[in-house]
Amino acid sequence: MFCPNCGEKLEKLDQKFCASCGSVISTTSGAPQATQAPQLRAKENHVSSTVKSVPVYESKSIKVGGPGPHSKKCFAFATVSLGLAIVGFSSGGLNLFRFYIPSYYYPYHPGGLVGGLVGLSIVIILHIAGLVFGILSRTNSSKAGKFEPINTLEKVGSVFAVFGIVINVIPMVLIPIIFLIIPILMMPIIPY
Repeated sequence: MFCPNCGEKLEKLDQKFCASCGSVISTTSGAPQATQAPQLRAKENHVSSTVKSVPVYESKSIKVGGPGPHSKKCFAFATVSLGLAIVGFSSGGLNLFRFYIPSYYYPYHPGGLVGGLVGLSIVIILHIAGLVFGILSRTNSSKAGKFEPINTLEKVGSVFAVFGIVINVIPMVLIPIIFLIIPILMMPIIPY
């Protein structure tokens, strides 16, 4: 048996109301009225509102608060990276001038060749440490972006970290090139 209003199948024979649409089921002689075939109708929406539905997307939650520990580490590591780059550039440049300028232009040359190589080794170690601090700063910057509210300290630290990484890589590439090219250029031309 089916509901004459919505066409839904009736659960019991002595059912008085349709479980789906709630319409009264008329009975004749104690049995529900039989229908030949269910007449299915589309349900009409009788809402007279002009509001249209708009899909709602899951929005990113806004975190409130000041700079957290990752932002502070990001800025601190970036500052150390830039500091090591500046110290490395100043002492490395001075060491290169001592190494290549003849003694009559720059008479004080402490340690000779060995002192110059030790000084350049220290400069390269400073730049490697600066590169490591720059990478640590960028790592903390990405963690701060995930777990902390957006803040200026993290953004500045991230920019300083990029500068620290670039400035610390440049001498590590240039110093070996300088030590290979300048001696070749300074060699006297030997006639055959």
